[in-house]
Amino acid sequence: MKKAHILLWIAGIILFVISVLYLLHLSQRDDFFLEETSEIPTEVSTTANSTEQTTSPQTLLENFGENWLNFSNIEERNQQVKKYMTKEAFESDQLDTDTTEDRTSTGAVKSITQDIEDPQKYIILGEETTQEKTREVILEIRLTDEASPEIEHFESNYKE
Repeated sequence: MKKAHILLWIAGIILFVISVLYLLHLSQRDDFFLEETSEIPTEVSTTANSTEQTTSPQTLLENFGENWLNFSNIEERNQQVKKYMTKEAFESDQLDTDTTEDRTSTGAVKSITQDIEDPQKYIILGEETTQEKTREVILEIRLTDEASPEIEHFESNYKE
């Protein structure tokens, strides 16, 4: 009877050690926790035969967010964000239409978060003040899978 108890204790200890090792392994995985992209190192590189720079997703998203939230009129905003988007995305979101609406906006990006399941998808949370009214802005963005990514799709939502 004592042998059976000792074997059960040993089996329990072995299972416990295996469980702890498995949990340690999981915590080391990059996709286990939701990470903010601000923790991603910014990389800018220039090749010897090209003056084109590789822009990190973090830099692109920060610049896009700042340009989306800070403008003196809609036409200016649309022209500022055009350089971050694919031609198809710019046209499909109808940002290529002429608009003469004068509406000044000031704002700031609060956070940029990357989707765990789709690493090319990001959420930018910001806050903008337009016509003395402050509201929260949520930009859902999908980037191309290239060395110098561009925005291939985005949606904007405003929360009062």
